[in-house]
Amino acid sequence: MPVNGNRWFGFGCGVASIVLLTLAGCKSGSDDAKKKEEPKAQVEVKKDNLGKTIPAQPASLVKPGKMLNFKDAVILDLAPEGELQPPEKTYTGKNAVKIYETIASGLWDQTTFTNNDGKPIRYRGVITTDLGEIHIELLGEHAPNHVRNFVCLAKTGYYDGMGFYYSINRRVEDGTVAYIETGCPRGTGETGSGSIGYWLRPEITEKLTHTEGVLGACLGEDIESAACRFYITAEPNPYMDGKFTIFGRVTKGMDVVRAINKRPVGEFDRPTQPVVIRTVTIQAIPE
Repeated sequence: MPVNGNRWFGFGCGVASIVLLTLAGCKSGSDDAKKKEEPKAQVEVKKDNLGKTIPAQPASLVKPGKMLNFKDAVILDLAPEGELQPPEKTYTGKNAVKIYETIASGLWDQTTFTNNDGKPIRYRGVITTDLGEIHIELLGEHAPNHVRNFVCLAKTGYYDGMGFYYSINRRVEDGTVAYIETGCPRGTGETGSGSIGYWLRPEITEKLTHTEGVLGACLGEDIESAACRFYITAEPNPYMDGKFTIFGRVTKGMDVVRAINKRPVGEFDRPTQPVVIRTVTIQAIPE
């Protein structure tokens, strides 16, 4: 059942989820809002993949590049609009509550952008699939909290065994929409499903655009509903600019991304034979 305005307490009942990534008509914040110390942004998604009309939702943006502790970087006790009660286990059989606890109780704060000697580092993700590897440069200078979230989830094995359940490739009025998506704990990408108990505050910046091979955070009805789900663009997607947090880019393996994106799909852009992620490994690279 949808959870609208109800506060969830504790790890057990605080595990929550996100809506699917929708691209049918979003808006970025106004110029007036950008002048404020804590700018406001507005997303208006006309319809999701199931044809549901989605209203505009205002939200606070995190200043790009500002690394926050777990409590300040995420939303915990008030579910964003349109969220569903999450499953206790992911469809790959992992304990969602345990993963949440691991991240919230220490892994998040241990994931910094310096090594043991205090020297700056960058993170790289290697997504190993049935069709080959996808190497991702994670953009901590622009979206440090989304990067830390991805790193933490990968280190807990959250993504291992998940499939790319959406593969969208079509022309729209303002350009191309071509991307692949994964990360839903149910493995379905259904509306309201995508979190394990916390949501990320947006880190949207005009400095990053949707060229091919962009790694971004999926969101739905509420701009603050991003958490575990992510997409990778298979082509330039200018239609998505300014509406989603970009936190990585492909440095190797675009042929794999395109191959996944070109596989046959059925109803609602679901691949008839989803490509599975075997592992996501994280590498810390000295600056």
